Amino acid sequence: MKLVFFSFKNRYRRKELNNFLATRFCGKYFIIDLSGPFKYFFAKILMFFKIGKAISCDGRPLITDKNKGMNFWMRGTTINIPISLWNLDNNYVTINNPILQNNKVFQIFPINIKKTVIENDLKIIYMSRVNIETKPEEKYIWEKYKTHLLEDFSLIDSKAFWKKIFPNNSTKIYEGILTRLHNHGYDPKKKISEESTNEIKKYLLYQKLKLLLRFEIIKKLKALFGDKFNLIGDDWNSHSLNSMPSISNIKKIKNIYKGNICLDIGSMLGSVSLYSRSNQIIESGGLIIQNYQNDSKKIWKNLYDKILFNNLHELISLIKKLLNNKEYCSTLLKDVHDNFSDSDKYIEKSLDDVFYNN
Repeated sequence: MKLVFFSFKNRYRRKELNNFLATRFCGKYFIIDLSGPFKYFFAKILMFFKIGKAISCDGRPLITDKNKGMNFWMRGTTINIPISLWNLDNNYVTINNPILQNNKVFQIFPINIKKTVIENDLKIIYMSRVNIETKPEEKYIWEKYKTHLLEDFSLIDSKAFWKKIFPNNSTKIYEGILTRLHNHGYDPKKKISEESTNEIKKYLLYQKLKLLLRFEIIKKLKALFGDKFNLIGDDWNSHSLNSMPSISNIKKIKNIYKGNICLDIGSMLGSVSLYSRSNQIIESGGLIIQNYQNDSKKIWKNLYDKILFNNLHELISLIKKLLNNKEYCSTLLKDVHDNFSDSDKYIEKSLDDVFYNN
């Protein structure tokens, strides 16, 4: 048996970890939750005596010795790690991004999935925030490629697409980049490589294009499905899309997902099938439908052509098919549950890759 424990003082990251935070065995590993203001001190004692391996969220506390554990950056990608800490070799993130180099992703899988039945009054559920304010450069690129992106959602995660936008692997500096660098620990007295600066600029544009694409998708679905489409998030009301208020209570979120068709348009931070939101949907017993991600075939296996979509036409057709056939929805819900029946083994391998195979 090998001991792995969570070590972070503040509780604000607990909801992103979902059921992975629960104390249990995963193969050879015994995982303990020592997060929070009190249990955190026991974690510090274990780290001091080098007992087991620690997982620290967002570098709080910061683990500089990889033999003691890893820093698990829950905010997404390597760009969300303070620049001053980029050199640590025990940094891991939650999401892979096609633009960024040297991503070390720690993959979490859904576990302890709630067994549910399809709701009689079946709804389409989507929870999200949105911000479609754009700078001139962002607006220009969006308008230029908008039609292509709507016809092929996966285009935005294609390296060929980004080479087309920036053929010389360079970008213009636009307003806000220096502020963003400062927020990530940039010391103006120290030089940052041109390659790293360009990565950050592209990453900001990537996020904005994803938000704009998300907005167009949701706008069309809301117009088409009306009350059948439950849009949840405060920001949407400012765009006249009649959304419900944002929800922070985890139990309420899980109850809303349970037994309904749960739309996942992917993370705005990168391309990955399993991350905080998608895991939460699956663990809650919701029937997830998701746009193609770079790892879709690996993760979804036989479900690949049943719950995934790559453009608006495919998405609308899939939703109509599900709304009109609850028996088929029930079959898919069971198939999603069965797809992750070996999640403990997958998590064991993820821990092996971090602590013993590097």
